[in-house]
Amino acid sequence: MDVLTKRLGTTFCNNAVFTFSWKNEENWPVDSVSENIEQLGYASDEFISGRLTYSEIVHPDDMDKLKYVIRQWDRENMPCLFLEYRILDIKGDVHWVAKFLHGQCDEEGILKYLHGIIVDITESKRTELSLRPENDYLKSVVNTVREALLVLDFNLKIIFANLSFYRLFTTEPSETEGQFLYDIEDGQWNIPSLKARMSALLEEGTEFNDLELEKHFNKIGHRVVLVNSKTINTLNGADRIIVLAIEDVTSGKKSAMELKASEAKYSALVEKGNDGIIIIQEDVLRFTNSKFLELTRYQKEEIINSVLLDHVPLDFRRMLLKRYTKTLRDERSIKRNYEVDFFRKDGSTFPAEVSLSFIYYENDPAVMIAIRDIAERKKAEMELKNSEKKYSTLVEKSNDGIVILQDDHLVFANNKFVEITGYTRTEAIGKPFANFLSMEYRRMIIGKFKRNLEKKRETPHKYEIELLSKAGKKIPAEINSSIIEHEGRPAYMAIIRDITEQKTREQELLKLIEVQKVLENVIESSPAIVFFWKPDENWPVEFVSENISQFGYTAKEFMSGKILYGNIIHPSDLEKMNHGTSRCFQEGGTNISLEYRILTRSGEVRWIDERSVIKRDAEGRIQYIHGIIVDVTERKNVNNFMRIGSDLGTLLTPTADIKELFQQFLELVTQVKGIDCGTLYLVDESTGDLNLVAHKSLSFKFVNSIRQYSANSLHARILKTEYPIYKLYYEINSMTHGKDLGFEGLEATAILPLKYEGNVVAVFMLASHTEYAIAQNIRSTLESLASQVGPSIGRIREQVHVQKNLNNLQDIIDNLEDFLFVLDMDGCILHTNSFLCKRLGYSQEELLGLNMLNLHPQNRAIETATALADILAGKMSIIRIPFESYDGELIPVEIKTTRGNWDGHLALICLARESS
Repeated sequence: MDVLTKRLGTTFCNNAVFTFSWKNEENWPVDSVSENIEQLGYASDEFISGRLTYSEIVHPDDMDKLKYVIRQWDRENMPCLFLEYRILDIKGDVHWVAKFLHGQCDEEGILKYLHGIIVDITESKRTELSLRPENDYLKSVVNTVREALLVLDFNLKIIFANLSFYRLFTTEPSETEGQFLYDIEDGQWNIPSLKARMSALLEEGTEFNDLELEKHFNKIGHRVVLVNSKTINTLNGADRIIVLAIEDVTSGKKSAMELKASEAKYSALVEKGNDGIIIIQEDVLRFTNSKFLELTRYQKEEIINSVLLDHVPLDFRRMLLKRYTKTLRDERSIKRNYEVDFFRKDGSTFPAEVSLSFIYYENDPAVMIAIRDIAERKKAEMELKNSEKKYSTLVEKSNDGIVILQDDHLVFANNKFVEITGYTRTEAIGKPFANFLSMEYRRMIIGKFKRNLEKKRETPHKYEIELLSKAGKKIPAEINSSIIEHEGRPAYMAIIRDITEQKTREQELLKLIEVQKVLENVIESSPAIVFFWKPDENWPVEFVSENISQFGYTAKEFMSGKILYGNIIHPSDLEKMNHGTSRCFQEGGTNISLEYRILTRSGEVRWIDERSVIKRDAEGRIQYIHGIIVDVTERKNVNNFMRIGSDLGTLLTPTADIKELFQQFLELVTQVKGIDCGTLYLVDESTGDLNLVAHKSLSFKFVNSIRQYSANSLHARILKTEYPIYKLYYEINSMTHGKDLGFEGLEATAILPLKYEGNVVAVFMLASHTEYAIAQNIRSTLESLASQVGPSIGRIREQVHVQKNLNNLQDIIDNLEDFLFVLDMDGCILHTNSFLCKRLGYSQEELLGLNMLNLHPQNRAIETATALADILAGKMSIIRIPFESYDGELIPVEIKTTRGNWDGHLALICLARESS
């Protein structure tokens, strides 16, 4: 308000005052206005309702300037703005107003509202304006000029500037008018060359033009401007003024410099380019670059002014002369490239690709010929041609249709595509590919092809489509497409497979699933979960009953493919499950019965019993597997508790995973009510240290802090006490004066020593995150389990030493460079050493369960079967039939067999050596 009072003086008190608030939007819609706007003939509700906007009462001649000043003010982020302009009352009469304006921004700093106090200063302004009619007239003239103009008096004081000046130098009248030329913009116009010219103009009346000034301006940066100056008389003839015209030529100056640099750059490109360039006038060479001299092995002085046709063999002269003449006659370049041979100085030739362009050289018409050596390309084309011939047979004899598309049309089709669609090759080539698609697939597939080609996506894409045969029959197909180059242009190659038979099977499966839906109500109330699996990797699910939710999953997740059945099988059981199923497939079985573990969504391990039936088609191929799974965890847990002591020998086979056994012990004991986490420590036989070997439901940070305790540590002495300890965890932790591990949130804790033959061999530390005490009956259960687990771990230690010996023996067998394998009495492989797998190119998993007949050539299968039968009958012990590797290599061997036992069953022990 102090600013407003200072600027207006007594005007504020003696004139009409209005208040306005409007939105910073197009036409400035009014948000509020004072009631005394009626003095101008308007009603406030006309503005508030939106029937009238603030811009509609602003004088048209002042509108652009007002918008510009407000934009500049907003850009400079000033707190307030004072300005004068004209508005119109309801009768159309002009009123001068003085406005004090401040803005309101949103949280992002964007100007949203403008609030103003407006004072009617019409009378005082009329008095002022009556003194300046000439200036107003002059202003109205110069504001129409696109150049930036300054009008000065002979004291070099700025009378006013036009809008172009304000826009160019991003300044305002308040910063310019009434100022001396050399003072504005912090003295940026105090330039010696300008001052010299202006002094001459004042003293001698000398006008000047095109004074070039190059300077860095604070607001607009580096600029190059041309200044013209002229003195003119005012209308009354009594005074003279100076007009400065300022033109920004920065862009033009920059372009001129870039053009000069471009000329130098292209001159270097021509001289040092990879293509030979020659210029021909009147049939002779007038210019050649270094590359052409390198290609022809001439010196420049030897070739300049020589005849063009002398440098090409006779077979090419007529064609080249014709193209040269046409280029000169039409005065235009020839878009096509041509292949021409050129002579070298020694008389040898090299193939080249030439392009002809019409130019002016030294102001006369000429032809520029660009010459590219294509010897390497020709060699590559020949190699490619030979390669294409080699692979064309493979393409033509493929079991899949193969087509190549360019511009959405067929340019190649193999025999299989012709066979699938029923067209002849002649009928198919040249047709739009859309004609081979059913109507509902045309737009989608052609659109995908175009988008992939435009974006140069080289990754193959696979879709299911419907082809349309010549007879109008719809054929379901799978299309695998990729971008290639065909005859020098981008193209699409599509491999098309007829999946009619597959779709038929899928429809049959869908019908079967519909039948199964009738049973859903019965299934959902049953603990048994129904599954339909595909016999593919990781067992994708075709159908699963809704009661899969008991494991935390939804049926939709499986049937959509988001989760595969293999994803939820416990990693330690997946290989065993796959092996058992594969063996059943190979032996032609129809029923599968397996027990294994799965993981629930929450990560809990559950035992399930699977009973499945294999569904095959008429030719014996597996279509799908359907069956049920039942949660048998509780039964397994009971059995495990009973079996810990008695069945340990069965668990500790030579292939047993000791770490997994320790984890199983911990899993079993943490299933006791009230216990939700824990650790198992083993006592080192030699040092007495405690080493963590299993843990459950504890954070990585916590486990890392308690992983090992030395024999003499306070922790170890507490953990290895001869009797169970039941306390809150913080009490145990405080006894050891160790790290603060309270972040884990453990409450009730049990420490149970595990003994074997009177010695502590391991320790359970069990805890709860929620319970504050362990009930007496729970303690009894835990101690009973501990009494069984201790002897089991003691016997595991003894078995480990035996296992080490077995492992050493296995290493010896695997390092033999002879073939060693064990067969059951049906000829199926029970065990093999590594050398056999490596030499034949199979994995051990692929060989186990495989019949020996599959290791020999197919054409000697009867001979192999006869020999194997004689060995099993005890009639012979040596076979001399070669192995056939995975890659088809025949490996001559002599196989010696002997009867023996394997896992308590009669077996054949086979030792074979590769013979030369």
